[in-house]
Amino acid sequence: MRWFTWPNQRCDLMEQTILEKYAEWMEFGKIKYPPITWIGIAIGATVLVGIISFVLSSLIIKELTLIPIAFSIATLVLIIGYPYMKKETIIDGIEKNFSDALKQMADTLKAGDTYESALREVVDSDYGRLSEEMQLALRRLEDGENLDTALTGFAKRIDSRLIRRTITIILDSIKTGASLAEILDEIAEDVRDLQRLKEDRKSNTTMQFMFMIASGGFIAPLIFGEINAVVAAFSNMGGQVTTAAQMAAAQETNNFIIMLIQMYIIIEVIGSGAMMSLIREGKLNKSIIYIPILLLLAFIMYYTSSIVVKGMISGSV
Repeated sequence: MRWFTWPNQRCDLMEQTILEKYAEWMEFGKIKYPPITWIGIAIGATVLVGIISFVLSSLIIKELTLIPIAFSIATLVLIIGYPYMKKETIIDGIEKNFSDALKQMADTLKAGDTYESALREVVDSDYGRLSEEMQLALRRLEDGENLDTALTGFAKRIDSRLIRRTITIILDSIKTGASLAEILDEIAEDVRDLQRLKEDRKSNTTMQFMFMIASGGFIAPLIFGEINAVVAAFSNMGGQVTTAAQMAAAQETNNFIIMLIQMYIIIEVIGSGAMMSLIREGKLNKSIIYIPILLLLAFIMYYTSSIVVKGMISGSV
């Protein structure tokens, strides 16, 4: 029965795997903190933001609000997700320079130089983080590892589907004795076309992207802020002719409506951030940035419109 694993042992293994992956993201992004320390910083910042937003909302807004909860969750997600986002940003930069690097390697091989010389040409060129990662692969070659192991480690470290597939094609070409220079030329053109398609996608979806920002961060919160002001005004007018018990019931109903409105705003912001990320990037990872920013804009617009309309109603009464 050695194959059997207790549930608590499986949880420990899963936790260890997640922390190891998180540590890889932080190391790749050059964030010089242990994962546990970084998570502790995120929790501390979340508590601090929650306390500050609760105090400010109590002093300024003076009504039941979900701002402390919403801002605390946004802070926690933003800080914990920062290593992953930094890793993705670095990978995007590497992929943008990858086609030029492959083209340069192909030209070096056509001139009769070796694979190691081709890698050294990329290292000596100004390709940013790509040159740094190639230097690590070149160092493995100098330490006695073969080309297969060095390039496989390079692809595994960058953790990009494009890089992994390209390295697999290069290694298979070397094993079969194909003309690597010509293959690198073809791959470089394909990678350049892929990057061009990504840029075209961003430019073609600019209007949809701006519409999601306007609707999720400005228009809907503006409308719901006006609704909040009108509901509060009717509640105050009714309080002048009702008993204390009826006033308490009306205030409870008012708070319930306000909570529903704010919950809807939070759900709408989450959906808008996810749609913005899918429209712009084709994946959900960038929503980690979009959602907190949209949340801040939405609540600013919500309470700004609510305060302005309340002032207009009280001035006209």
